[in-house]
Amino acid sequence: MRLAEPFALTKDEARRLTDDVLAAVETAPGRYSVHLAGAHDDGALLSLQLVADVFLEAFGNTPDLLRGEYTHLLAAMTHVVVLDRESRTVAGCLVLQEASAEELKTVVDLAGEPWSMPPAESLAAMTLAPGDRAAGDLLFLAVGAEHRSQGVAVLLLYAGWVVSATRGIERWTAILDDPLVAGLTELTLGALRPVAGSRPYLGSAGSTPVTMRMRPWQDAELFRMMQDVGTGLAVSTAFCPALEESRRTFQAWA
Repeated sequence: MRLAEPFALTKDEARRLTDDVLAAVETAPGRYSVHLAGAHDDGALLSLQLVADVFLEAFGNTPDLLRGEYTHLLAAMTHVVVLDRESRTVAGCLVLQEASAEELKTVVDLAGEPWSMPPAESLAAMTLAPGDRAAGDLLFLAVGAEHRSQGVAVLLLYAGWVVSATRGIERWTAILDDPLVAGLTELTLGALRPVAGSRPYLGSAGSTPVTMRMRPWQDAELFRMMQDVGTGLAVSTAFCPALEESRRTFQAWA
């Protein structure tokens, strides 16, 4: 049951929800655990609260701004949430929107200022067509300040890949802050590419619309690298039951 509106959890509510979510993997080893949450799960509120905290600090995005931009997308969101089992806090989150290609937030926002890129043009640049459901929009990738340089971002990306690949999602779209674009371009071995130029966007001095291909048969080297990441994480990270099943499927693919 939701205790507060999105982006507005109190500390007491966040601690109580964190304890409830951690109970799913309470006996598992490791500092971090990874949880999959749907729109109405407790983990979704924790995920959105971390977004509120991180994006307020980084871009000045207030809860009211975030609700105005994202409330209509809440039902289409899937959340990957990393919890710190030692401090019992939220370490990071990745949020995906699953929808028809023309409804993805990146496509919708590209059509307005500051890009003014017609949907037909942006979809073609992303190798998508209206009605396609083989793409997901990376709405948020957020890591708490005390967990940066701890491998949490890589853990989130791996888990996001697992969720996407096992659901038939072959491509991510996103509008990303430029420093993140640089890092992901290197990490993804060229699978990520821009579809328009950098512009100021929602408090970011420069953000770039991108698309990232994730097809195992087309990006074998990247796919093997992500499987290697998963092999290393398996000995030190706990995954919730639903995500563990998907992780095993992903790791077993030849």
